[in-house]
Amino acid sequence: MIRQQIWTNLVNVKFKTIYLGHLISRNQKISLWINIFLAVVSLSSFSAWTIWKILPGLFTTLIAVSNILMVVKPLLSFDRRIKELNEKLARLEDVQFEYEKLWYHFETKAINEKDAGKMFFEIYEKQKNSLRTSSEIILSSNKKITGKSNIETDNYIRNHYGYNFKK
Repeated sequence: MIRQQIWTNLVNVKFKTIYLGHLISRNQKISLWINIFLAVVSLSSFSAWTIWKILPGLFTTLIAVSNILMVVKPLLSFDRRIKELNEKLARLEDVQFEYEKLWYHFETKAINEKDAGKMFFEIYEKQKNSLRTSSEIILSSNKKITGKSNIETDNYIRNHYGYNFKK
């Protein structure tokens, strides 16, 4: 019974660490592209004035979008989200490592089922605490990231344990 719980949580936490890694990367890319867009529009509004005389509609649209992004960007809180997700990822990676050690010790009969159960619930408590987020961070499911994470989790489980994981 405890064997299945250890295995399920090990795989689940591995999936979540991979997912969070992709989510952090996605947020970093979005933040970077917003900053690049704002910088380019700011610089080009002065340096390409002759082009803007020819295409005033494009200039007006870019400036409007830029101004909206400047106002909305702090509300999107990419930097805060990235920082919190990185902290959460580090805690989950520690939990994953503890599950992997527990799995190894249990499978090699280094610990009995009772001790494994005790250790499992200690690790599970850490897992629950590491998944909590602040009220400012909204986590949503992303199908593309979920698909990539499922594939990477399957590869990890197959390469390290010889099992297939399909979610």
